Amino acid sequence: MVTCAPNTLVAPIHPKAMITILEPEDVDTWLRGFYDEIVALQKPYDPARMTVRGPVFPTRRPER
Repeated sequence: MVTCAPNTLVAPIHPKAMITILEPEDVDTWLRGFYDEIVALQKPYDPARMTVRGPVFPTRRPER
């Protein structure tokens, strides 16, 4: 598992890191690219394209 900085959705749950999520078109670069290209892909995923489900952890604030 490779992590990056958390986005605004993940930070309340895990403030230090989140897994790196790739776009399908970035997979080839991830597997075969140069180091600088690969490192550039390690960025927070767009929180608007994500949802959070599951148990409420102590670090997660309930929605109001």
